[in-house]
Amino acid sequence: SLIGGSGTGTCMCPTTERDLADGIGPAVALQNEGSPLSLGSDSHAVIDLFEEARAMELNERLRTRTRGHWTAAALLRAASADGHAALGWADAGALEPGALADFTTIALDSVRTAGPLPRLGAETAVFAASAADVSHTVVAGRHVVRDGTHSLVPDVPRALADALAVLRG
Repeated sequence: SLIGGSGTGTCMCPTTERDLADGIGPAVALQNEGSPLSLGSDSHAVIDLFEEARAMELNERLRTRTRGHWTAAALLRAASADGHAALGWADAGALEPGALADFTTIALDSVRTAGPLPRLGAETAVFAASAADVSHTVVAGRHVVRDGTHSLVPDVPRALADALAVLRG
């Protein structure tokens, strides 16, 4: 699914493309025309930016039968700084003075993430981690998820089920 942003670029949601059987999105063509790559999720089934990043590269591997279309660092940038830019949030997407302090950390001791060398952190995040590996999330400098527990919503599954029930009527 392609989502237009209020900033620059087009947001790619490759898992939605896959789910809807729409095919592989035109990320390479858009990027070749100068559009920044940004990743998001508009899925009703899975919201996992690690999976979106992984899907970008793996989809292109399937299409072209070659590897190495994007580096793990470029895919993480598409899911963070470039995604913020696509939303028009110039003060986000980087850890530096004056920027919003939005970031997520992942556990490096799960069955998916244990073992790689620390210098392979980006590759571990993109090609192994999932949303289940998120250990901390900080938004505007405030901890929202600490040690895997949401601090603002005590029962996330129940809150999601309740919200969906309201939407269904």
